[in-house]
Amino acid sequence: MQRTLPVVIATLITSHALAVSSWDFTLLPSSTAVQSMTVSYPLAGTFIGDYDATTNPTGTRTLPGLFGGSGNNAIPYTATTRVTDSINSHPAGNFTLALTLPGACEVTGLVCDLVNGTPGTVNADLIVTYSTFHTVAPSSIYPSLGPVTIPLSSGTVTSAVGTQSGPAIGTAIPNPDGTYAITVVVPIAVTVAGSVGGQPFPTDPTAAALTLTGTLTVTASGATLASTAQSTDPIGPLPPPPPLVNMPVSLPTVPPGATTADLLFSGTFGEGNGTSSITLNVAAAGAPTSIPGDINGDGVVDGLDLTVLMSAWGTSGGPADLTGDGTVDGFDLTALFSHWTV
Repeated sequence: MQRTLPVVIATLITSHALAVSSWDFTLLPSSTAVQSMTVSYPLAGTFIGDYDATTNPTGTRTLPGLFGGSGNNAIPYTATTRVTDSINSHPAGNFTLALTLPGACEVTGLVCDLVNGTPGTVNADLIVTYSTFHTVAPSSIYPSLGPVTIPLSSGTVTSAVGTQSGPAIGTAIPNPDGTYAITVVVPIAVTVAGSVGGQPFPTDPTAAALTLTGTLTVTASGATLASTAQSTDPIGPLPPPPPLVNMPVSLPTVPPGATTADLLFSGTFGEGNGTSSITLNVAAAGAPTSIPGDINGDGVVDGLDLTVLMSAWGTSGGPADLTGDGTVDGFDLTALFSHWTV
């Protein structure tokens, strides 16, 4: 049975919603992204020359102290294994920004490709503290001088994607020139993949919180957003990697020469910790989000849409049938007023 005019009148009296203006934004090529991550694991164990009487009789031998000794001796050490990555790119991405309550905004659906065709770099090194030792084949002295950084390997970051992981509600303060000052914290999960030392690596998603601050400019056809987004977040604790067993490391001789002392490191890792930092300079263009009730497609729900709906009252279907039930009636009017723009 067709719904009657009293239902329409009751809807008009009881239905009133605050304006919701929303835009679907796309990052422009002028946007920039700088991302860095450092993860460190404590490590302790011993290293020894790669000499072996049977398989490598000309290999390096290690001996404690500055001079003397015989054989091939294990040297104790403590260390930190450090992995760093760095990205400097023009990111790609999209998100939706809506002006909700007066002075408030909401960001939804943010996805950002931080690499976007410009691979980042990865470097792994070992920061070692050891007791004084010397080597034979080649002959070299390594006095204990405090932590020494030994490069291990390098690689590339081929993928780094930040995906919004929770609600993001912030402020949208009108400026005298008609723009809005936007501040909103967007929780994201960042997933990084690439290779280091010739071995591929994926990472579990890392939680971060992007603080988005900038200026929203609303135009006749859409909106623009110029802003910065920054985060600095802790990583960890991370489970320790498997123990090192005879990992080869080459040390330059002291004083510097053309040869290296070839060592084998063994040791046990502790839990890892680190930090992740992201800085985005955002230039984005937004098109009006499709709004339920915006029958004429002008980006707002207002009297023009009401006029179209009333002119179609009682008909079957069409764009004014907002509920899709086959009849333009009071339920469609309720749907229209629930998205009314004031």
